[in-house]
Amino acid sequence: MKKSILTICSLVMGISGVFAQDRLELTAKLPELTENMIVYLWNPIDKKTDSTYVKNNSFSFSKPMNGGGSIFILQAGIYNEANGLGTMIYLEPGKINISGTAKGFDLANLNGDAFVKDWVDMSRKMAGAEADINAADALDVSIGQATKLGDEDALKSLNAQKTLLVQKAVAAGKKYMDEHLSSGVSAYVLNATLSTVLSNEEKLSYLNKFTGNAKDNQITRMMLSSLTGSSDQWVGKYAPDFSQPDVNGKMVSLSDFKGKYVLVDFWASWCTPCLSEMDGLKSAYAKFKDKNFTIVSISLDKDKTKWLESIKNEELPWTQLSDLKGDKNDAASAYKVMGIPANFMIDPNGKIIGVAYRESNDPGSRVVESALTRILK
Repeated sequence: MKKSILTICSLVMGISGVFAQDRLELTAKLPELTENMIVYLWNPIDKKTDSTYVKNNSFSFSKPMNGGGSIFILQAGIYNEANGLGTMIYLEPGKINISGTAKGFDLANLNGDAFVKDWVDMSRKMAGAEADINAADALDVSIGQATKLGDEDALKSLNAQKTLLVQKAVAAGKKYMDEHLSSGVSAYVLNATLSTVLSNEEKLSYLNKFTGNAKDNQITRMMLSSLTGSSDQWVGKYAPDFSQPDVNGKMVSLSDFKGKYVLVDFWASWCTPCLSEMDGLKSAYAKFKDKNFTIVSISLDKDKTKWLESIKNEELPWTQLSDLKGDKNDAASAYKVMGIPANFMIDPNGKIIGVAYRESNDPGSRVVESALTRILK
């Protein structure tokens, strides 16, 4: 579970945004950095790698940070545990200096801008949580053996130990994030330390609470894209209005449904995960269509024939719209949709009150029905 970088599982679409492009200035000087050793700086989110060479026990990087802070892998030479010249670190636009006489990056002195201080502070405060996560991981082998042997007493004890360790780590991580909601380092904690031990609902709650650099960074946008299909935090904001042609070419706007609860659903005929969600949507629509609720689906198709055939085959009775621009769909751009399926629950006043109602996240849960039961009670 340690440092498990949450990746985008949905279709990634070509919708671009305007992000800050300030620079990172990283300098380092350590005794074990040898002449002409190659150094790599890899961003696992945008998959870009920078490299340089060591001169006089030193190296430096000066690079644009398109999109704000991110997780990075910093590695000098061929990494092994003994030399310590490989680490995962959060970096954002600004200055950081790595120096000292201790062996490796993790034991070096880190100085620089505010994000560096936050990183050092987090590393100290979360050391116990990291140890607890690792200890919980280590129990998986014993749990597997106990399961195989059918040893119920051992299994119960081991699971209790693991639960306690995870609870301690989660408590520490939440405390840190609650106290640093504007720090980009909190996005790192949520993604790299806690992403496998928090529910999607808990992760979305923090992503929607983040402000400042915790909100405006590559990690948060990547997690939002993975969890909701959109790169923005929408809950509590007014839903962008849109107008799109329906199956008969008539223009229909979101504002036409003001006064109702509306689930705006982005899909496409070629999107298998989208089609797997339709049974849940049909069930929710049948149950709540007479209770001030409706669905408006927006297709990212380009081929009208395939779009109409899919509507017919799936027997979708609610409003169907598409401008047939594919991933350049105007409504998808307005909602910053980066992958489908993606959906947004809008209240009668036009505010977004929920996102990412996906059956695949919790099979058999009827997520839309459950949400509407709470909303309309």
